[in-house]
Parts: sequence; structure tokens; C-alpha cells
Amino acid sequence: MARLKKRADGRYVCQIYLGRDETGKKQYKSIYGKTPVELKEKETAVRLQLGRGLDVISQRDSFVQWADDFLRIKNAAKITDRQKENYRHTVTVWKEELQGYEIGQVRADDVERVLVGFQEAGFAARTVSFYRSTIRQIMQRAVGRVIAVNPVDLVYLTEPGQQAERRRALTSEEQQWIWDTPHRGQAVAVIMMLSGLRRGELAALTWPDVDLRARTITVNKTMEYPPNQPPKLRQLTKSAAGMRTVDIPQRLAEYMAAMPRDNLLVIHTVQGKVMTATAWEALWKSYMRQLNIKYGERTLADLERMKKPGQRKFDMTIPPITLHWLRHTFCTLLYLAGVDVVQASAQMGHADVSTTLRIYTHLDAIHKRKSVDKLDQYLSGKQVENG
Repeated sequence: MARLKKRADGRYVCQIYLGRDETGKKQYKSIYGKTPVELKEKETAVRLQLGRGLDVISQRDSFVQWADDFLRIKNAAKITDRQKENYRHTVTVWKEELQGYEIGQVRADDVERVLVGFQEAGFAARTVSFYRSTIRQIMQRAVGRVIAVNPVDLVYLTEPGQQAERRRALTSEEQQWIWDTPHRGQAVAVIMMLSGLRRGELAALTWPDVDLRARTITVNKTMEYPPNQPPKLRQLTKSAAGMRTVDIPQRLAEYMAAMPRDNLLVIHTVQGKVMTATAWEALWKSYMRQLNIKYGERTLADLERMKKPGQRKFDMTIPPITLHWLRHTFCTLLYLAGVDVVQASAQMGHADVSTTLRIYTHLDAIHKRKSVDKLDQYLSGKQVENG
């Protein structure tokens, strides 16, 4: 053990020689313990870290410094402005939560406490997952440099309940509602449901990108929606895999053939301009209202209000269909049609086939019962023949 001394406060201290810095000055690390045994354990741990090539001096760098460095990397990356804004917000939250921490002091319990707090506050599972992913990426940069393992990998979170309605596909009945309800929002719903385009991809889609004879849609750009800013056209999609050619079914080709071509954009505002975030919200809210009027189970009070002139607020009783549900519906239709997961991933524009595989695995679980029913029918028939 390095030479130890007992301090006035009762703690024992020793110094470990680390070598010389760039100026030739000797560097030491001070270690403290309440007892000689505790001090020995801490000294051993530090020497093990030194043996692994870890920079124990840099372990005292502030977490905030590492978080800011991570954010600079993200700001320089080729990702959308919205993604950059999401990272800026999330990093700011983590800097506030771990203010005063050294990078080597961050423990799994510290991270877990914050994430559990988000869950208890009712944050969406996807939001909690993004917070967890961000802190993991920050800490991962320090692994092998100043820390041995990523503490976030040791965090345990229980799965939130009541996820059944998250990102589901439309039922056959709900799909028929869309087909049977003409509205400006119908074109959005039909195209997304049968092509899997994202909102930004559809907003940037032009008629030259559509080949109805070959039944394809070429996705080669996207519309970004930075917070509190006008839409921005980006000649790149969310990921490299997003640049793709989507094969569309005959039914969609026929629907789009009947659409008016009064603008270069396939989907646009009433004034013929690019859809803004506000325009998307207004359009979809109007369409959902129309679907509710037509298919919702109205109360007597609602029916009385609907008889009066002017727009009246009433309860929405059908499921809150979202644009992402439509995209999820396309993936589900690919699954039901027997399209293999690799081809489905290409059609969806997923950056990683594992994303599509998770959806397919989930659908396998849903439809497993149907497969067993078919087996029961087969075996029942066999028993009759052999009888």
C-alpha cells in the first residue's frame, strides 16, 4: 500500500503516483477511507482501473462537461433539426438532474431514480426510453476511457402498464371507415395506410415521385418540422434506409389516379402550399371529428347539440387514430400478406431490420391463436376421415 496518514477528521488517506503530465509535473491521486481496510479496498480498485488503462484523473471531470461534448457531436451529425432539438432538451434535463456529479461518480441508482420518477409522473414509455438512451450514449463515451462499465446498463425499469392501444394497427372496421368517409384527410389516411410513408415523407411527396403504371412511390426527401419554425425541405430522409422505392398495391394506385393533380405536391394546404405542423393538426382534427360524427356512439346530449347551428364540441367516442397508426397498419398488412421481414423492412424504410422484426414478432403472438385454430380444424378433419 502507498504510504497512508490519518487525518484530523479521523479518515485515512494515501496517494497513488500516476506518472507525470505533459509538463513533467508529477501526478497523484488521493484516496480516503474510514479505516485502513476500507482504504486498502479503494486503493486496490484504483490500481485495477489503472491496469485497465483508465484515466482516473479524468474521472473527476464534471458530468456536465461530458454531456456538452456529446451534444456537440449530435449537433454536428447528419440528423434532422427535430432530432437535434430532442437531444438538446433531453441533455439539458440530465445536466439538471446530475448537476455537481463527476463523470466517475454517476451510478446506476442515480440514473434509475430519475427514470422511475419520469414513469411515476406519467411520461410515455417512448419518452422514458429516449431519456434512457441519451444518458446511456453520454456515459458510453466514457467507457474504456475513464470508467470500466456503463452504469446505465445496470438500470432496471419495470414495463409500464396499459400499452395495448399504443401504436397499433387499424382494425378492418376502422380501415373501412376511412374508405367510406370522403374528406381532405382521407387522401392522407389512404396513402399512409397503403404505403407506410411517414408524415414528413408524405408532405414532401411530389407527383413526379409517383409512378402509377409501375405502382411505385419513390421516397427521396422529407419535410422537417423544427419547433416554432416553418417547415424545411430536406433532400435526405430520416435515415439512409428511408431513401427507398415503395411498391404500392393496385387499390392505392387506383385511388391516387382519381386524385386531382392541381399542384406539384401530392398533399398540400387549401391554398396549395406546403403543409405546416398547424395545418396537419387542423386537417387531422377535422377528419377525426367527421369520423366521430359518422361512426361514434353519440349520447342524447351530443345529438341535441349536433342539431344546433355552428360547430359544437362533443365527446370523441371512436379510438384516437393517429398518423403513426396508419403507418403501423401498412406494416401489419405486409405481415398478413406474407411479405418476409427483410422486404417489409425495406418497404417501411426502417434503418434496422430488428425494428420490423419486433413488429412481426408481436404480430406473430397476436395471430398465433388463429394458427392453432387452423391446426385444430385440420386434426378434426383427419379424425373424421380415419373414423
